[in-house]
Amino acid sequence: MPHASVHRNRPGFPTMVGRALLRRCPWCARPGAWFTGWFARQDRCPGCGLRWARSPGFITGSMTVNIIATFGLMTAVMVTAFVATLPDLPVGPVVGVLIAIAIIVPVAIYPLTCTLWAAVELAMRPPEAIELADALLATVPSAAVTDP
Repeated sequence: MPHASVHRNRPGFPTMVGRALLRRCPWCARPGAWFTGWFARQDRCPGCGLRWARSPGFITGSMTVNIIATFGLMTAVMVTAFVATLPDLPVGPVVGVLIAIAIIVPVAIYPLTCTLWAAVELAMRPPEAIELADALLATVPSAAVTDP
C-alpha cells in the first residue's frame, strides 16, 4: 500500500472524467494527452509522464467503454424509431441508420474512450510511488539524466 502523501495531489474522479472527455490527460490535464493524431498514440503523457496503458487489460477496458457507448446509442435510436413510427416500423431506413452508427461511432469516439478508461483506471488504481517516480524520470530531458 503506497504512503498517503503519494496521492495528496490526486485529482478527483469527476475532474479526471471531465479532463478525459476533453481528450486531456486525466491526471495532469495536458491537452492531447497520449494522442498525437486521432489514432496515433504516444507511450506516455508528455506532461506528467504516466503511461497510457498502465495495465495489461487497458485496451480491453477501453474497447468495452467504446462498445457500451456505441450499443447504447444504437439502442436509443432503435427504441426512438420504434416508438415514433408505431405501428409501421420502416425497417430498411432504421437498419441503415443502425449500420451507419455501428461503423462511424466507434471510430469517432476512439480517443475519448481511451482517455475515459484511463480516468476510470486511475481512479480505481491510483499510481504507486514507483510509477510516479518513473513518470517523473520520463519527463526529464535525457541530457539531464545522463552523467557528463
